[in-house]
Amino acid sequence: MMGFNTWGGYGSMMGGTGSFGIITWLVILVDLILAGIWLWQQITKK
Repeated sequence: MMGFNTWGGYGSMMGGTGSFGIITWLVILVDLILAGIWLWQQITKK
């Protein structure tokens, strides 16, 4: 996974990935938040 983003700059997960890396992290973050909300609703529904 580390060598995948070498075209963006440094090849690390956070550094030098450009806008593509920011978009990817935003999508993952939104996914996690939505999954957390859904899980919370499932737990509190009982």
